[in-house]
Amino acid sequence: MQQPNRNDWNVRFEVTFYGNDPNKGSFREIREDNIDFNDEFEIENQLPFNNAANVEINFLIWVDTLPIEKLTKLPHDYNDPKIKYDKESIEVLEIKKL
Repeated sequence: MQQPNRNDWNVRFEVTFYGNDPNKGSFREIREDNIDFNDEFEIENQLPFNNAANVEINFLIWVDTLPIEKLTKLPHDYNDPKIKYDKESIEVLEIKKL
């Protein structure tokens, strides 16, 4: 039986999409998601995966390098040319050691 990796963590996070719909006006849409995260992810200048604070920092550095569609499901109208999405924000909600 293989020993589990002691550096495995589950990160629960939310992505807030901000945008403008010509019919409805300004809006925001929030998507909650989670990912199992560990020291095998390619992260420049990563910190040790030995506590939740370091894992959060590593996660935020890592997601900063990703296109948003690789992180969570996009809103159904994200690619609609009439709807303007200006930015996204990411907030870590919970980190659990696996």
